[in-house]
Amino acid sequence: MTQTIGFLGAGRMAAAMIKRLLAKGYGVKVWNRSADKIKPLEALGAIACTTPADAARDVDVVMSFMADDTAAKSVWLDENGALAAMTNGAVAIECSTLSHGFVLELSQLITNGGCAYVDAPVTGIPADIEAGNTTFLIGAAADTLDRIRPILSDTGKKTIHFGPIGSGTVYKLMHNLLGAVHIAAAAELVAVTKQAGLDGNLVAETFSNGANASPSGLMTVPGMVSGNHHEGIHFTGALRAKDASYALALAQEYGMTVPVGQAAHDVFEKTTRAGLGDLAQSAVIETVAKS
Repeated sequence: MTQTIGFLGAGRMAAAMIKRLLAKGYGVKVWNRSADKIKPLEALGAIACTTPADAARDVDVVMSFMADDTAAKSVWLDENGALAAMTNGAVAIECSTLSHGFVLELSQLITNGGCAYVDAPVTGIPADIEAGNTTFLIGAAADTLDRIRPILSDTGKKTIHFGPIGSGTVYKLMHNLLGAVHIAAAAELVAVTKQAGLDGNLVAETFSNGANASPSGLMTVPGMVSGNHHEGIHFTGALRAKDASYALALAQEYGMTVPVGQAAHDVFEKTTRAGLGDLAQSAVIETVAKS
């Protein structure tokens, strides 16, 4: 019998996950704030829903991929939110990158409502997710994780269980903050070498074959060199700034400061304030070049 999953969201990452689920034979009920984004998924077999509650009704698993805390709070907890319609004992799998404090708050509300919660942020870009090459960074009770392992195995290449609820989010936030540092530093490399008159394509090639190349840098340096931040957007500068702000708040929870991460956050915040936040995160070069 085909298992049907309720899904909240149909953005870039969510759509990729839904396509993977459909390809693996799952039924998927989908809600998204913009219904137009669901239409391509309907063509693949997904069922469009008019509210988050409709997507969550009569299923054992509800997955979510939202942009931030505000969006996640709305889809789970509003009057027509998913939680009110979830079957007792169902599992909420939250793949969004949310703040640690909100994950703990949301998970408590969901478990108090008779359901189980898993924080399961993922690695990679949409193409990785659709191909099943993502890694799930899990915070969950062991017995809850065991219940959903078949779904995670079908949709990703690896599941890493860091510990109880919230621990997957701890790792993901610091992982993404490190990415912000890599990208901001790569932007300085490109900006200074350009000012010095070096050939940008040669700089990019040399960087890609050097010891300091990172996946984040490899993904963004070509756009920095070309100045094309409008096409093939996998992750925006605004989302990078948001994740970095959540990571700084996480460090503060433990009485810590992260000055290098703070500097990277500030660069992405400046980029967003300059009106470039909806472009690819490579647009951070425009801010660095004008510093």
